[in-house]
Amino acid sequence: MRIRTRLSALVVASTFALVGCGSDGGGSDDGIADLSADKILAAAEKQLAKEDFVTIEGKGTDAESDSEIEVDLAFAGETASGSVGVSGMQLELLKADGKSYFKADKAFFESTGAPAEAMNLIGDKWVLIDPNNQSFAALGNFVSKDKFVEELLDPEGKVTKGKEKKVNGVDCVALNDGEGTLYVDKEDGKPVSLVSGDAEGEGTLNFSYDKVDEATAPSSDEVVDLASLGS
Repeated sequence: MRIRTRLSALVVASTFALVGCGSDGGGSDDGIADLSADKILAAAEKQLAKEDFVTIEGKGTDAESDSEIEVDLAFAGETASGSVGVSGMQLELLKADGKSYFKADKAFFESTGAPAEAMNLIGDKWVLIDPNNQSFAALGNFVSKDKFVEELLDPEGKVTKGKEKKVNGVDCVALNDGEGTLYVDKEDGKPVSLVSGDAEGEGTLNFSYDKVDEATAPSSDEVVDLASLGS
């Protein structure tokens, strides 16, 4: 299975290619390894969906743009917070009270072609992500757990089971497609690590499930609505 998280329209026309497979057993402890690859993949999606706390961290490179990309996202209940970095540029992301926001430095806005006047008005404030604004709407996918996981676990080929292996101290079942591997906890089916590598790039994402604080929305004086700027 081939999995991609696309940053091209999101962060300076770069693409972070992640390859792997999902897995889980929303089920019993010994049954995960005995399931077919497709069933493990389906179970993984359910497992991630039901987890109240999911942290996804990792790094990767995009061969075409020669970009280094770093992801650090924490999902807690209906909220999310974290960052995405590309070639030294950092985006902060936040979701709370049903709204999504991002904060970026001047270099990011310059790379998107934003006018100087808009950059001055935004300053260091949070930008409200308008789902109807195609320039930035896709950024909201990073802090939508359902959408982010859906992109990660969207297969483009046949998924097969690989050798079992201990990863990050956890006994795992491996799923791969010849281009990447997702390691899944053998006991409960939770994804542990997603490792990719092909001609377009390589990367690793690690999953953890410790409790994290729910994100809180910024105050109104800390937010800029691009729609109000005529964007």
